[in-house]
Amino acid sequence: MNKTMKWTSAVLAAGVLLGGTGLIGGNSVQAATTGSKTVKQAVQQPSVLLKYKGQTLTQQGKIVDGNTMIPLTVLRDAFGLAIHYNSTTKTYSVSSDSVKLNMEVSDYGVSTDLNGYYIYSMTGNHEVKMINNRLYVPFKLLNDYLGVQGVYNPAQKSLELSKQVMNDIKITSVTLDKSNKNASIKVQYPKISGLTDEVQNTINAAFKKEAELFVSEAEKESSRRDGTIENKYDYSQSYVVTFNREGVLSVVVDQYGYSGGAHGGTMREGHTFSLKDGKKIELKELLKAEPNYKQKLDKMLKASTKDIAFPESTGGLTDKPAFFVSESGLAIFYQQYEIAPYAAGIPTYTFNFSSILPKGTDPFASFK
Repeated sequence: MNKTMKWTSAVLAAGVLLGGTGLIGGNSVQAATTGSKTVKQAVQQPSVLLKYKGQTLTQQGKIVDGNTMIPLTVLRDAFGLAIHYNSTTKTYSVSSDSVKLNMEVSDYGVSTDLNGYYIYSMTGNHEVKMINNRLYVPFKLLNDYLGVQGVYNPAQKSLELSKQVMNDIKITSVTLDKSNKNASIKVQYPKISGLTDEVQNTINAAFKKEAELFVSEAEKESSRRDGTIENKYDYSQSYVVTFNREGVLSVVVDQYGYSGGAHGGTMREGHTFSLKDGKKIELKELLKAEPNYKQKLDKMLKASTKDIAFPESTGGLTDKPAFFVSESGLAIFYQQYEIAPYAAGIPTYTFNFSSILPKGTDPFASFK
C-alpha cells in the first residue's frame, strides 16, 4: 500500500503535523464574546513601538510569553488588508496575496488556519491571542506565512515592519470533493501560475498527481467499509506555503485518514521546487556548500530529539530526510510514530542555514 495510506492510530494534532469598537473601527478589532472563559490579561505586557514605512504607528505591539504580538488591525491600517467577520462562526479573516488567514474565536481560545490548513506549534509562537478582548497576531506567524518582515531596534524598543519581496507567481487552490456513502473525501492542492508553461505545468502536475493518488487510494480503502464500522471514513488533504522567495517555492502537504478505530493519522510531505525549471530541489542541492552537512545535521538532530525520541531511536538524520524550507531556515521533520509517541505529533526541527553552511553562503544562489 502506498505510504500515504499507512495511517497510524495517532491523534491528529491541529494542522498535522495567531481603542475603538466594532469589527474594523477604531484601533482594534473587538473579539466576539466567548463566554466565561474569556480571560483579560491581568499582567501588563511590555509594549513594542511599531513602525511602517518610517512612520510610528499609533497602535503598539506587546511581548507575551516571549512572542511579539501585533494588533490585527495593523494589517488593515498599515498594510491595507481588509478584515472580514463571520458572525455565525465567530471567525475573523484577512487575506494577503494568495493566503487567507482565518481566526475562529471560541471558549477555548483562537483556532487559526491558513486556507484551511490549521497552524499548530508546540512552542505557541504561531498562536493568535485575545488580549483585553482584542485580537493580536504573533509576528512569527506574519513573518512565516504572510510575507511580513521586521527589523527590531533594541534601543528604541521598536519593530519596523515591511513587506517581503515574494516570487512573482500566483497560487490558487484546487478542491476535489469525492465523498461517497462510505467516506468523506475532501482534498485541496495548490496550482501555480505566472511562470512559463513548461515550468508551471511540471510543478502543477506533481501536485495534481499526489492529490489524485490520495483520492484513489481513499476510495479504494473506503470501499471495504462494512456494517461493523458505524462512522463514515474520513480523508482530507490540506497544504500551506512555507517559502515563496528567491526563486524557490516550498509547500507542505498534510494527508489525513480515518478508517475506523480510536483515531486517524496524518502523513506529511514537503515539496521544494526551483522556479527556474520546475524541478524538485534535493537537500544536497541546498547544502552543497557544506561537504559535511550530513554529519552536522545528524549531530544537531540527535541533540534536538533526545528528550522525545523512543529509546530505540537515534533521532538523527535518516537516509531520505523529509524537509521543507521556511522563513526561519531548513525544517527537518519526522512522521507520526517515526521516532516518538503520537503525543509528539509530527516532530519538526528548524535550523538556520547559517548554522549549517559556511559564513556568507546563500543556499538559494543557484535558483535565482
